[in-house]
Amino acid sequence: MNTENVSRQDWIMGGVALLLIIDLLFLPWFSISVGPISLSLTATDAPDGWAGLFAVLASLVLIADLAIERFSPQTTVPSMGSGRTDTRFIIVCVAAVFVALKFLLQIHFSEFGFGFYLGIILTAVLVYVTLQARGASLGGNTNVGAPGSV
Repeated sequence: MNTENVSRQDWIMGGVALLLIIDLLFLPWFSISVGPISLSLTATDAPDGWAGLFAVLASLVLIADLAIERFSPQTTVPSMGSGRTDTRFIIVCVAAVFVALKFLLQIHFSEFGFGFYLGIILTAVLVYVTLQARGASLGGNTNVGAPGSV
């Protein structure tokens, strides 16, 4: 396994995706207290755990896609859009949609745990990093959203 093919941006993208998976599976997204009884639920727990589970699966697909391209470049996998970076961007957008669905289906700000807030931040960072990688691979401006960028 040759890690020289893995760029700094790839490590960041894979690392943030892995942190998002850990957040979705293990950290408390909801904390409910009724009297002396307190209960914490993760993003993959009911209600609407399917949204968290699909976000986990999309993040796993992102990591697998990145690993296949970097560690086995001779392997051909189907892509959406104009290349692998477009495919990864679409996968990240799918994960972000499911994280957003989990939020929209369970809007109770008083019950959100720290895992929810961390998950939102990690999702935003993952979308941003993937968008930056997509811009760099297209030969465009990597300062997406910066003044003067197209």
